[in-house]
Amino acid sequence: MTMDPLEVLELGQRVRIDVLVDDAELSGDRPSLVDRLRSIQPEVRLVRILDPDEQEVSERNGAVPLRRPFSLDELETAVAEALACEASMD
Repeated sequence: MTMDPLEVLELGQRVRIDVLVDDAELSGDRPSLVDRLRSIQPEVRLVRILDPDEQEVSERNGAVPLRRPFSLDELETAVAEALACEASMD
């Protein structure tokens, strides 16, 4: 687990990442991060954390949306849903 986008890419070169839980507030360059990670690991799935008033654009990058605030059970459900989906390539 990391909040550093560069560390995500570094980890992606060393280990398989099944699901990336992405918070746009922490990663201002989110589309680039997802695209770069998928260039290394095309099969990575994405859970996108959304603000309460943010519109869902989860279809882009094949993301499963998760609206905050959320519970641990909701996070677990979103990760399970992401794992059940095919990673989409744009």
